Amino acid sequence: MPGQVQQQADVSRDPGRVSAQCAWEALARYGLTPSPRNYDLLHTYFSGGNPPLAERLAPCLAPGGTLTEEQANTFYDACIAGTSTEARMLDGVGQLADVAGVLAERVAGSSKALAGYGDALTHWFGRLTARPTTDELMTALVAMISETEAARSRNRLLEEQLSTSAGHIAKLHRTLIETRREAATDALTGLANRKAFDGFLRDSVARTRADAGSTFSLLLLDIDHFKNLNDRHGHRFGDQVLRLVGRLLCEKTAERDLAARYGGEEFAIVLGEAGIGAGVALAQEICGRLRAQRLVKRGSGDVVAQVTISAGVAQYRPGETARDVIERADRALYEAKRTGRDRVCPTPQAAVA
Repeated sequence: MPGQVQQQADVSRDPGRVSAQCAWEALARYGLTPSPRNYDLLHTYFSGGNPPLAERLAPCLAPGGTLTEEQANTFYDACIAGTSTEARMLDGVGQLADVAGVLAERVAGSSKALAGYGDALTHWFGRLTARPTTDELMTALVAMISETEAARSRNRLLEEQLSTSAGHIAKLHRTLIETRREAATDALTGLANRKAFDGFLRDSVARTRADAGSTFSLLLLDIDHFKNLNDRHGHRFGDQVLRLVGRLLCEKTAERDLAARYGGEEFAIVLGEAGIGAGVALAQEICGRLRAQRLVKRGSGDVVAQVTISAGVAQYRPGETARDVIERADRALYEAKRTGRDRVCPTPQAAVA
């Protein structure tokens, strides 16, 4: 269709900016809510590269077509929501850059228009200083009023465009923040995921190396007999246990610390500015709190099980790598399991610098 031909011609010059502009125009044309999801849907379509989405959306965007909120949500869930978090973040950054590009073009266009207004004033000022006749004076006055009104209109339009663009950028910013948070979060427990834990631990090692007077401790915790709990009571019950432990760890850690789901039924805590004593005390408190919990069946009130957890604690040693401190904490955890479970084992005090 004609609109598509023009779009393709423009895309060959600057695909990103044209995609952003087309997306905003389509939102207004079809009366869709300017939400991050709807913008993302249309931006992805106009950017190309998503054939399944193009096949579904093209008939709606053809002349005479319609696109409802319900359809937009269906297309988004089917063709976009399943993509990887990393890809979504990269796409969001691209969208933000596209909006910035469109905004820059608008400001540049307005600057050119204001420069033209200045040239017009200079021209008529020159005419007025040459002893104009009454008719020439009236002509100059009318022209200057006209130029001034045009400049005022352009300024109002730019203000509206800037306001709209600011709103678009703010929405994309919120979307990127949420996407980044999701990328670092374990969906089941709400704790940091393994990737976020690895990065936080590396940063903690780097900070501690840079400050000889600082330290931290690492706690590795593992739910006892978790497989038996799953086999006996089902995976939904197992998920309930994992969420319970996640809430408990979140309650017991401060802003400078990090609680993470390390993998499966295993958890980790990086305890900032804490020695082995503080690490052991926190691990023992967590073990005691969990031991005191009684999980019951909803409705009947029957006690299902008592859940316990074992923990190993290691304090960072100067010169260690992240892998080194993990291995020592893991050996301490293994010792807690070997000696009866539902207990805390620190690395030997003699081994701590």
